[in-house]
Amino acid sequence: MEKTKRFFISDIHLSSQTLYDDPSMPTWYVPKNHASRLLSFLETYVIAERDTIKDLILLGDIFNAWVCPAKKPPPKFTEIFLANKPIMNMFKKIIKNDINLFYINGNHDFDLDRKTIEKAIPKIMAVNCYRTGRIYAEHGHQYDIYSKPDFITDPAFGRPIGYFISRLAASMKSSGYGIIDLASYIDDILEAALTTQNIFSSIIEGLAERANMKETDNIVMPGQKKITIADLKLRFEKLNDIYTLNELISDLYQRRYLNGPADRLCSKHDLNVVIFGHTHNAMIDKDWFLTEDRIYANTGSWCKDNAYSVEVDKSQDPKRPTFVRLHKVDMDGKISETKEEKIF
Repeated sequence: MEKTKRFFISDIHLSSQTLYDDPSMPTWYVPKNHASRLLSFLETYVIAERDTIKDLILLGDIFNAWVCPAKKPPPKFTEIFLANKPIMNMFKKIIKNDINLFYINGNHDFDLDRKTIEKAIPKIMAVNCYRTGRIYAEHGHQYDIYSKPDFITDPAFGRPIGYFISRLAASMKSSGYGIIDLASYIDDILEAALTTQNIFSSIIEGLAERANMKETDNIVMPGQKKITIADLKLRFEKLNDIYTLNELISDLYQRRYLNGPADRLCSKHDLNVVIFGHTHNAMIDKDWFLTEDRIYANTGSWCKDNAYSVEVDKSQDPKRPTFVRLHKVDMDGKISETKEEKIF
């Protein structure tokens, strides 16, 4: 029997036990609420269907090293692995059942290196993107000014402003989702249009004020290194010469769906199926207007009331269409709704 199906999931946002145990810390993934759903889904729709499932692609932000209060040291990936043993063991079980397991970095786990993830999950395949035929998938943060690696302001580590937005947002009493809800902080950006202050400085200053942090207060970085709010504002001044205010505001809204980058990838690389995560907005869309017959799907997230997975069913038979399905997964781990598009 030919294995024709690939499943894509993203944005689980596993965190550390220290943060899970802190009632003041709004971790996005909550084990008592979300773990059984994910485990049940993987057991029922991936492992139990191993005769038809070729690949499971972990499409980024599986682990979350960003959402942590500014005054606490962020979690190490080894701590995250240890706090989520049932999930890690499920990933190992998938590989043992002769299903290829791919891992692609997102922005919240962008610095998780290949050696570390392959040691934690032997035989997992850490790749920059997933491509087979005319199907392409990556996390999607590369098309987001706020979240893509930034080696201009941070040559050593590449941490973008989105990292610090998430750290500051996690320091507020009502922190929301930080970089996901960045549009709600639009007033901090617009302040730059009315004053001489740097756009990025406005964002940091506004969020620091909401987190009750002063210019001299520190954000604790990995390895117990520290950076003050004042120094952070200076660090991002360079970006003001690269991006205009219009670009920054436009990016806030484009990043909610990422249709534009999907269209451009299809046109440039002769693709007809593109899959992203990152936005937490699950969707499936077939288009023929801006680019010739393409399907764009987004995997949503696994840290909210509803979770989503994208399935691509493609046979080697050229006469059979490629089916792309967006599955809605309820809290019991069962698929409750499916939207399907197909393309030849």
